[in-house]
Amino acid sequence: MTFEELARTMNERILDLGYENLDFLGNLGHSIGARSSDRVYIEPGNQARLDSVEYFTFEPHIRRPNGCFGYKHEDIYYFNGGRPVAI
Repeated sequence: MTFEELARTMNERILDLGYENLDFLGNLGHSIGARSSDRVYIEPGNQARLDSVEYFTFEPHIRRPNGCFGYKHEDIYYFNGGRPVAI
């Protein structure tokens, strides 16, 4: 799966559940690297595969439309035997 496929799938799921993504660029997380400038984002247009990075975050920032409060939770993942595992 690519970062773009994950972004599209999860943004659709967020909408299906009655929420909106509050990230101004529509991304849902990024790779973990030595420098923030090296990050690979979970965003539309990013064709890099998830398993092309050692670690990545999934951190949707969501709220109900017109809600007063948003929610953001971050998990960090790596692959073990081809399956993503949360740290």
